[in-house]
Amino acid sequence: MSDSGLSTPATLSDEVIRLREALAAAQQQNEVLSTFVALSEAAATTDDVTALARHVGGVLRRNIPNLLAVYFTCQGERWEADVVSDAVPPEFMVLLRSGLPLDTPFLAQTVAARTPQFFDHWNSAEQGMPYAEQFQAAGVAPFFQGHQPAALLVVGLVGQAVWTAQQRQLFTAVYRALYSAQQRKALGQEQQRALEAFMTLTEAIGLETDRVQLAERASELFLASMPDWSTGYYEWNGRLWRARHTNVPDPVLRDALFAGIPASTRGLSEAVETRGPVFFDRLGAHDELVAGAGSSLAAAFIPYFRDGQPVAMFAISSEQYQMWLPEDRALFEAVGRSLGLGLERAWQAQDLEEQRGELQAANEDLEAFAYSVSHDLRTPVRHVKGFTELGRRAMAQGQLDKVERAFQVMEGAADQMNRMIDAMLALSHSTLQPLAQAKVNLSALVDQARQDVADESGGRQIEWYVAPLPQVTGDAATLQQVLTNLLSNAVKFTRIRERAVIEIGAQAGDEAWTVWVRDNGVGFEPAYADRLFSPFQRLHGQSEFEGTGVGLATVRRIIVRHGGRIWADSVPGQGTTFSFTLPHVR
Repeated sequence: MSDSGLSTPATLSDEVIRLREALAAAQQQNEVLSTFVALSEAAATTDDVTALARHVGGVLRRNIPNLLAVYFTCQGERWEADVVSDAVPPEFMVLLRSGLPLDTPFLAQTVAARTPQFFDHWNSAEQGMPYAEQFQAAGVAPFFQGHQPAALLVVGLVGQAVWTAQQRQLFTAVYRALYSAQQRKALGQEQQRALEAFMTLTEAIGLETDRVQLAERASELFLASMPDWSTGYYEWNGRLWRARHTNVPDPVLRDALFAGIPASTRGLSEAVETRGPVFFDRLGAHDELVAGAGSSLAAAFIPYFRDGQPVAMFAISSEQYQMWLPEDRALFEAVGRSLGLGLERAWQAQDLEEQRGELQAANEDLEAFAYSVSHDLRTPVRHVKGFTELGRRAMAQGQLDKVERAFQVMEGAADQMNRMIDAMLALSHSTLQPLAQAKVNLSALVDQARQDVADESGGRQIEWYVAPLPQVTGDAATLQQVLTNLLSNAVKFTRIRERAVIEIGAQAGDEAWTVWVRDNGVGFEPAYADRLFSPFQRLHGQSEFEGTGVGLATVRRIIVRHGGRIWADSVPGQGTTFSFTLPHVR
């Protein structure tokens, strides 16, 4: 500048250049801002991620020269290109369309970081990408659904090996806009799936009585909103928590879950103790998780009770570290409550079915009773009536010995009638008497039963073989009737044996114990096995073996009321084995 205060031509020229550069920079910044505003508006109003990805590619190309943008989606084991910029070399297009492996180094690094990554001085040979030598820098932004990678936005720079700060800002900004649209679409899909699953579960609660089917519907409802979790439904069998349904993919773990898990397992035991939902942010594999596997898991458990006792459990877990958010807890509790309603209805339906079965059995007993009144009880009545007439005639003729004989027959008929009436009362009592469920020591019951039938042996020597017997859940008084009846039968029908052998044993099953009483008595024809347990049905004549034909019917009613079953196997002339089941101790 001269003394007169005027600028020289050189100074004016420099200022003009600076102004032009500033104006160009401002125009470029304004264009970036305008395009970003347009992109943000588009992202806020659409959930078409593919269309928005094309828009993103256009925004980037207008602001970063010599740029190629590709939007990949995860398809199985490869990243497949959905949207590709224009002017892509044909050979490179073939590569993109065929897909890139998930373990492509710079893509895998971005997925692991879970945030946008910038790669200066990018080398296609190191990345195993032929036909990509024209790119000297790359940028990758990841998109996730839950914890799983779903898509990638990848850009490559031609003729530029280093990202500028402004370019990084622009790429990050458009990524965020695209990510918000992708998340909104995913949320909408999740909400739709959740709504459909909830409607399915609601319908199932009203109609379904299969507990496993209800658990599957509950799992679907939960997974519609949180798809990356493992779920499991378990029922208590008296000894272990056994899986009835789980989506755990590991076959070894699945087998272990279906085989059963101890009650002391941490998550299960705490849920039972709390009597409500429990949540864990981090639960180690050493805790023997029941819904998944891993070194550190988030998990939740909700128990279900009947008559104050735990009977079922719904559990979830994730191998990703998860801080439980209020909305996630609310979702699990809502699903758990809905499942609980369905399970309670299913249990009530089961109770009704059991009551219907008991009523049907009672009706069958009533029919047998009616038959007995009309047939079996008439036999001793006919004897009394007939021999009364004979006794009267004998007395009129002074034949006192015949009178005495008539009185003996009438007395025997009256005794037989009394026995039959007592047996029918015992059968009725076994049906109507409430069961006092508790732990029952079968060994003690067998000892008592042997004492009860000791007088029936008639002084014979009987070889008893009694194996160790378990504790079961049941009513001690009625189970004593069962064992006394079965041992009495064994003693009676080995009467013809010079060497009588009676064995009692038990074998553990998955859900119950099987107990048997075996003898080497007369046996019976297997074709008539079903008749044994009907009232007043006998396979041997009264003259051979005394009895009323009600004892085994009473035994059957008691076992059925305990939730078990009873059957008989026999070989004529060799002996009989009576077997019945009883539940494990709960």
